[in-house]
Amino acid sequence: MALYLAVPARRHRRAWNVLNRAFRQEENRIASIGNNESYRRYLRKCRNYAAGRRLPKGYVPASTFFLVEESGSELLGVINIRHRLNDHLLNNPGGHIGYAVAPGERRKGYGAEQLRLALEICRDKGINPVLVTCNKDNIASARVIRKNGGVLEDERLSEEGRVFQRYWITL
Repeated sequence: MALYLAVPARRHRRAWNVLNRAFRQEENRIASIGNNESYRRYLRKCRNYAAGRRLPKGYVPASTFFLVEESGSELLGVINIRHRLNDHLLNNPGGHIGYAVAPGERRKGYGAEQLRLALEICRDKGINPVLVTCNKDNIASARVIRKNGGVLEDERLSEEGRVFQRYWITL
């Protein structure tokens, strides 16, 4: 099955609703693709953030992509690429890339492929090296990051008191 990253578009609305529901059921605030907003508003926000417009205080420009299988009828994940780092993203959980795989699609290699594809986009945008972070107890995410060339720099304590790891990937 061929996978690719797609910019969110109208044609993804139904699949977005399914993915959004799945993330809400597990209370995955990291993915937070919906935030109880309409898909139209979500698309507008994605376009604005990618262009660096109407960013909330402390945010940086960021592009959102869906991991899509060949037919395009199902969204397997969502990934955000932050175009640059601010002090908060550099020193707290965040980094250049945040991603989540659909709950029913985990442990199938989609996370590693999603990150690999995102790193190609980072290379094209001149983002190098790339910082990717994960909670220390998220073994699967750490494995995905290492599989894509991530080198652990250090571990830090988040504001919430959780240990997170900071990995750098040189492209």
